[in-house]
Amino acid sequence: MRVTIPASSANIGPGFDCLAVALDLPFHLDVGEPQGEATKLDENHPATKSFVSNGGEGPLFGETLIPPGKGLGFSGAARVAGLAAASLQRSGSIHFADLLARSAELEGHPDNVAASIFGSVTATNENVVVRLKCPSQLDVVVWIPDEKTSTDSSRNQLPTSVPFEIATQALGRSSVLVAAIASGDLAAMRQCCIDDLHQPTRLATAPESARALQVALDNGASAAWLSGSGPTIAAFVNSAEAQQLRRVLPDSGHSKILKVAPHGIYVS
Repeated sequence: MRVTIPASSANIGPGFDCLAVALDLPFHLDVGEPQGEATKLDENHPATKSFVSNGGEGPLFGETLIPPGKGLGFSGAARVAGLAAASLQRSGSIHFADLLARSAELEGHPDNVAASIFGSVTATNENVVVRLKCPSQLDVVVWIPDEKTSTDSSRNQLPTSVPFEIATQALGRSSVLVAAIASGDLAAMRQCCIDDLHQPTRLATAPESARALQVALDNGASAAWLSGSGPTIAAFVNSAEAQQLRRVLPDSGHSKILKVAPHGIYVS
């Protein structure tokens, strides 16, 4: 059995912990014997831990294009894969509500895992997920620097409260951003992709990521954001302009042009 899960980019603009997009960077988990170039996973791998915690048995092998520690949902995809594989092994089926709840509990938040489970763009609040169709003309350009980010240490740096005005502004922006994605209003997406909840704190210690985000917005991106806890920057860009954006992003990192993954879990 091979379970394939797409990567994800979460915290789209002001959608902190609730808005994410699935990306066509796959995580493959093989149960029993390896396929392709999959290698054996040790007991400390997040896919192994989630597999065993859900009653799975037998050796696991993994193959992935998702870079760990970069804000592209590596741990979320691995945990979803392990939980789903164990469920299929035990019962031959996946209960998606349980999968979302258990993987969100392991991750500490549901946004990454929702996108990886269901595909496309997802808006999440606790156990409620609404799947949005991303405008078809958009690709996602990601700029990935060499350094890594620890999600836990990054979250510990965030403020425990924000002024009421900032909170209400974030609610307004995130509401319009979701509506703009659903309706294909690219101008509104650009206007409302600004975040004041977590990005200022995280970007203060990642000046190159801050520069890449601004370069993306200055060069045609319909939206740009710090992917997850960083240091990767992600941007929605018209497909025809994606290569041009790649050429002007800072050379202190490398970039990829990715498609939005329209589907989540795939089993073969």
